[in-house]
Amino acid sequence: MKAKAQFGDVTILINNAGIVHGKTILDTSEKDADRVMQVNTLGIIRTIHEFLPAMIANKRGHIVTVSSMGGLSGVNKGVDYCGSKFGAVGIDESLRYEMQKSGHDKYIKTTCICPYFIDG
Repeated sequence: MKAKAQFGDVTILINNAGIVHGKTILDTSEKDADRVMQVNTLGIIRTIHEFLPAMIANKRGHIVTVSSMGGLSGVNKGVDYCGSKFGAVGIDESLRYEMQKSGHDKYIKTTCICPYFIDG
């Protein structure tokens, strides 16, 4: 990815991207659902994959994932969005356990933030 080349090593990574279409599952095209998953879920994995190795090597880092209340509870017209945000919560929890199991949790922290829904 280009981000590490542009920004170098980071100590705080904030994964804060999200798109929503607000359509029923049958009105959501496969293309739109794929894009929601690419941005809201796979984007998190990609940025962690890019920046975590240096955090571990430097023994310093905090990864903040901004999910949504939609990552804790489904809503009408939110199948793709909520599914992607459930994924964001799962990524954060799993990463935290991975860091604990590998002994990196002493210097790599994770936080998941789940703001309430917004009008925007």
